[in-house]
Amino acid sequence: MKMKNLKSILALVLLICLGFSSRADEGPKTEEFEVNGLKVILRNSVKGTVSARLFVQGGTANYSKANEGIESLALSLVMTSGPQNMTKSEFDAASEGVGASLSSNSGYDYSHMSLNCVKMYWDESWKIFAAAITNPAFRQDEFNILKQQLVTASKQSTTNPDVQLDRLSMSNTWEGSDYEKIPSGNPESLESLEMAQVKSHYEDIVTRKNAFLVVVGNITKEDLKAKVESSLAKLPEGSEPQRIHVEEGVEEGVFVEDRDIETNYIQGVFSAPKKGTDESTYNSLAMSILGDRFFEELRTKRSLSYAPAAYSTGYMARPTNEIYISTTDPKASLEVMVNEVNKVKTEGFEKKELEGKKQEYLTGYFMGQQTNSSISMSLGINEMNGGWENMDTFTSRVLETKLKDVNLVMQEFGDKIHWTYLGKEELVQPEYFKQPVKPEKMKN
Repeated sequence: MKMKNLKSILALVLLICLGFSSRADEGPKTEEFEVNGLKVILRNSVKGTVSARLFVQGGTANYSKANEGIESLALSLVMTSGPQNMTKSEFDAASEGVGASLSSNSGYDYSHMSLNCVKMYWDESWKIFAAAITNPAFRQDEFNILKQQLVTASKQSTTNPDVQLDRLSMSNTWEGSDYEKIPSGNPESLESLEMAQVKSHYEDIVTRKNAFLVVVGNITKEDLKAKVESSLAKLPEGSEPQRIHVEEGVEEGVFVEDRDIETNYIQGVFSAPKKGTDESTYNSLAMSILGDRFFEELRTKRSLSYAPAAYSTGYMARPTNEIYISTTDPKASLEVMVNEVNKVKTEGFEKKELEGKKQEYLTGYFMGQQTNSSISMSLGINEMNGGWENMDTFTSRVLETKLKDVNLVMQEFGDKIHWTYLGKEELVQPEYFKQPVKPEKMKN
């Protein structure tokens, strides 16, 4: 349940990431330029910190199913071991000495390596960050330790019902596509990886054509350009980003995994509009309102679950919506969930729901501006969804959303659900997993 609450928050963060200023001419100065073919995006900020992220494109298209986890392992090793000219102890001491935080993350659509530091130590922090990326150590002993840590974490994650539900949902909804792969890997795939493979993969993906840099802070273009010229601009040219192979949309389906647990977990997935579009904004607002209705009907009125949820996800190649519940009564819960979806599709939302939701999103939006780290992530996500400029229209897109917009988007995209169930199989029957109605008209 905690993970689903987190996913709901992350969905809100993603929408916030798709826009930070109501008007471009009112927002902070943002510059885009290239250094030896590497795209750089710099946004000015008066805050006392600097955030830098090197986004690596391609995501799960960059490796085979047998090698899932290789990108996560490669980037994590680089960000935790440092450059060749420093021991790990020296690297850790240097980072801690200036308060530089280096990290990485790998997902379905992209990966990134990041630096967060105080402005006072920007020069020293950048030097550490850039050296690790351009001249990574790749030491065998550190590789062995990290690999075993990831294998252990992967084994333990299967005991978490929410994590397992997500993986089952992705692998079965998108069977045969890149989204079937697990970015963090599985125990078998991680165990099979060798240092030479991981190093080769890193060299293939961390290139000027496949990556771009986002920096947010109180620094000048001249300063950043000089730093990039002496470091990241020397990365191999590489090739254009791999295109993620995923089917056009979600198809109807049901997958059940029997597990003897007290609470049963259910997730339904259906298609959503392309990210970076007006329809995507409408959809995110609509799903958040649906989430409010789920809370009222499933928790408040019927006590069927502590934390039911409905939200739009952050997947970019094939955006989706998800509905979720953990419950001891799957039959009743499924009935209410589908009924609520049908009610929205046939009757639509109420105006007061939309107006209240707009204010909630804008409140979250302003809260999201508090750190340079969140802004750098926003710029990167927007850049991969049509251009970083999209974040400058977020407020206006939310405020200009009409009731007919959220109603029509639910009608268009809520027609086919792929269900995943993790729990006591004896408590469910195939007919419990219904599909939504397909109304001809919807109330505006």
